[in-house]
Amino acid sequence: MEEMLEGKVLAITGAAAGIGRATALSAASHGATGIVISDREETGLSQTGAAIEALGCPVLVQVASTTDTSMPDELVAMTVARFGRLDGAVNNAGVRGELSPIDECSDDNFDAVIDVNLRAVFRGMRAQLRQMYAQGQGSIVNIASASVLGVAPELGPYVASKQGSIGLSKVASKEAGPRGVRVNVVCPGRTDTPLQRLHVEQSGGFEARVDPIPLKRMAQPDEIAEVILFLCSDRSSFVNGAVYVVDGGRTG
Repeated sequence: MEEMLEGKVLAITGAAAGIGRATALSAASHGATGIVISDREETGLSQTGAAIEALGCPVLVQVASTTDTSMPDELVAMTVARFGRLDGAVNNAGVRGELSPIDECSDDNFDAVIDVNLRAVFRGMRAQLRQMYAQGQGSIVNIASASVLGVAPELGPYVASKQGSIGLSKVASKEAGPRGVRVNVVCPGRTDTPLQRLHVEQSGGFEARVDPIPLKRMAQPDEIAEVILFLCSDRSSFVNGAVYVVDGGRTG
């Protein structure tokens, strides 16, 4: 598995921590020849970039917000200018938003979550698809959430945005497949990330979070990353329009 991504150039959003960082580091370990990482959190992103360089992989680090409407096109252009191509794209950046029942949810909260989790995925895919169509090949992986299957209360905007990204991905897979490009979705369950640790503090502690999971533990970010990178690689060459739920069996 060490050379699963040999010769591949990948771009990953939300790479300052958690699943995004793990995906970037695993890509470097699996032989990627170039990685582009972006996030709005500069300190964490710089740390990810330094860790990639320590693994001997060329990296381009770009501090950016996915809600910047021009950024997806600029990131693709920067990727191609630096590495000559874009083989795999991981649209990972996301936000949970404020917890609230739908009847108390504000327009601002709803719009903020949709902007990051759905509109930004649309813009990212649009830019990525254009480049991959020009190349005649590529793979896009969008990160949704297992919460779309085991729907929780007070997460209306989040669940709606992730469901929307799955639908968008399925449409894209039908359009892109005949042009040599695959589009798939990974739905992580509860994963030991900084955001998840915040949830633990707000929801009654660690035991309450892991009890519904048959494996009785959370995922580690690198376990999610391995599934993402499989879908970016040629080893998943006949996988298109799929939704991989990686949640330890919680929603199975």
